[in-house]
Parts: sequence; structure tokens; C-alpha cells
Amino acid sequence: MTTTIGTAEGSDGYSVDGRFDIGGRSIQLTCRGAGAPAVVVDAGMGTAPAEDPGWQGIAAKVAEHTRVCLYDRAGLGASGAAPELIRTSADAAADLRNVLHAAGIAGPYLIVGHSIGGLHAQVFASLYPEETAGLVLVSSTHPDQIDSWLSVLPAPAPDEEKAVTEARTFLTSMANDPTKNEERLDFKASAAQARKLRSLGSKPVVIATHSTSYRMVPGLSEPIAVKLEAATQRMQRGLLSLSSRARQNISKTAGHGLPHEDPSFVIDNILEAVGMARNER
Repeated sequence: MTTTIGTAEGSDGYSVDGRFDIGGRSIQLTCRGAGAPAVVVDAGMGTAPAEDPGWQGIAAKVAEHTRVCLYDRAGLGASGAAPELIRTSADAAADLRNVLHAAGIAGPYLIVGHSIGGLHAQVFASLYPEETAGLVLVSSTHPDQIDSWLSVLPAPAPDEEKAVTEARTFLTSMANDPTKNEERLDFKASAAQARKLRSLGSKPVVIATHSTSYRMVPGLSEPIAVKLEAATQRMQRGLLSLSSRARQNISKTAGHGLPHEDPSFVIDNILEAVGMARNER
């Protein structure tokens, strides 16, 4: 039996704000607005969107048009820690589904995923296609991202620039050692889970991509930085294959932190997907 700590009115009410029991631990969920599809935000690594001013501002605008929910993954914000020492995107997706059900939020859901949240969103759509109305992937992690970036970096050399060494070390650590990231996410396992998503058919997929002028690694020489960003942009375009109704929008100036650097752009992309889901455009 699920229990609620806080205020909840469920699918027929206007607001939900509290921690919901999903089997011995609680997950924070905050929802505002009314209408379908319900927009559900899965934020970037280490971010608790229910407490984050950037995502709160975005949600306030989206709530003028439809229901929108901010959820804190296990161990973030007001959500309890998960029992597993190592987590995968499938674990995050199951938690999200469980808390939405516990709160009485009716699906199918339009999942908005930023950065690593985008990888979780892809896995959610793969595991629960009937509960997925569509995806908005905001500067999303791609399942091939780490391998692609590592392949772009030059071979190790004794006199290589420090930024290259640091980038290679970070990416290798992210790929091979889940204890090195703050959510103990097994990226390799999660990427394999995301690759199982072949197609959402004609469900809307909106790709909100950061600017082509963004540079992932500060201090990296421009020729290598350009190659890294070109690889990233190719992967972002590749996400268009997830649906016959997929669209991509690219920010003119904002970097990877789109929800905080260009919140209006994120809002526009979410509302575009809402309209597509409603067959308005």
C-alpha cells in the first residue's frame, strides 16, 4: 500500500506535492496544472527539479497549458535513497512509473529528459511504451555518447594537452566506474537499455539541442573541441530516427545547461510536443 507525505489531489485534482511511498522508500513528486498529456520532467545528473528554481520556472509556464510534474530521483532532493549500490536507467524509469501511479497521475506521459535524464526517458519509453505519449530530449545523453567522444580524442601521448588527458580520464571513468558519478549510475548498462528503444512509431519526439558553438571541455584546443561538438550534433540528429514525427530545434547560444541558460527555449520545445501529442500541429 502506498502512503503520501504532503499534499496530493491525484489525477482529478490540480496539485500534487509530496513524498510518495513506492515500497518502503519515498520519492518526491510535485505536479501543477491540468490537462493531458501530463508532462513529466527527469532532470540532469545530480539535479532535483522539484527544488530547482530553473525547472520550477519552466513548470510554472507549462502548467498554464497542461499538467506538469517534477520528480526527484532516488537520493536527490526530498527523495529517499535507493537500496541498490549501483543504479541503471531502468531503475530510475521504474521509480518514476511507480511514483506517478502512487500519486494517481494519469498517463500516458510526455517525458522530458535533460542530459542523463534523457537517457532515462529513452529507457522509460522502451520499457513502458503504452504509458509514453512522447519524448522531449533536452541536450540529451545519447547511448553511444561516451564511445563516440572517446573515439574523437587523439591517441594518448606524453606531451598531450592537459584538457585532453582530463577529458579522456573523465569519460573512461564515467563508462567503467559507476562509483565515480554522484548517482552511482552504471552508464554502460543504461546505454544498453536505451539502445533497445527502436521506435516510438508516430508519437512525438522533440529534440531540443544546445548551440553548435557550445564547447564541452573548457581549455580544449579548438580543432578537437570542434570535432567533439560535431560528433555530439550528429548523435542529436540521430535521435530523430526514434519517431516518424520527430523534430529538432537547436538553441542559438545556450550550452548544455539549457534549462537554466535558455528556459524559454525549453518551454517552447515542451509546448511544441504537447501540441503534437494533441494532434494540434
